[in-house]
Amino acid sequence: MPVKRLNKKTASGANKRSGRITPMTSKVSTVLNLIEKAYKVSANPNKAVGMKKYMRDQFEYYGINSPERKKIDKEVRNNLPNLSLDEYHQLLNQLWELPQREYQYFAAELATKSIAALKGKSDDELRESIKVIKNMITNKSWWDCVDILAPRVIGELNKSNSKIMGPILDKWITDKNIWLKRTAILHQLYYKEKTDQDKLFKFCLLCAAEKDFFIRKAIGWALRNQFRVNPTAVKEFVKQNEDSLSNLSKKEALKHA
Repeated sequence: MPVKRLNKKTASGANKRSGRITPMTSKVSTVLNLIEKAYKVSANPNKAVGMKKYMRDQFEYYGINSPERKKIDKEVRNNLPNLSLDEYHQLLNQLWELPQREYQYFAAELATKSIAALKGKSDDELRESIKVIKNMITNKSWWDCVDILAPRVIGELNKSNSKIMGPILDKWITDKNIWLKRTAILHQLYYKEKTDQDKLFKFCLLCAAEKDFFIRKAIGWALRNQFRVNPTAVKEFVKQNEDSLSNLSKKEALKHA
């Protein structure tokens, strides 16, 4: 949509959710205009209809094929101006406000490429970044973005500062929001040998009674990845908790057994 949607009122609303109220800078506005211009040139309304339907009519689309969109996104990222931490927060918030899903894909991928910036220079700056990422997880929530943010952003931020992230994830795993729970379960997805197995098993058991498909699937997925590292431990965990874990979780966990 035209960048006129990105007015001060919209910017203020986005920043309120992240705990910060700051006017949008010219750098952020310039980046948003560049993305919008590139997306509009490549838009395909016919494909947009199919994309929207595939995502259960939850989001609008420009209708840009993934390879083409990723090429556009990479070019924009490679030409980003030097942004402050506040400007990263502003940009992510603004992208999340826009209706077309391509903007959220750009934001999620940008976050994965900006870990060094997002972790900040202090615990308080990291907490501000977590507010922004939490907004991205809990608004316009769906697996397509959450499954990027969980292991590749939250997981990486946890690696950099588990003192701050640990208690946050301990809260998220018992939160009513299923996407925060899914994030907590999946944050170690790519840790491999560095996985805190006790924490993984604990988080899986805390959510084992959940009826939601996305939680049950996440448990199975996380356990399946850990199976590659420690198959014996995962087999034993599933066996000891077979009455607690859902059939879906058990099937996914032992998919490669």
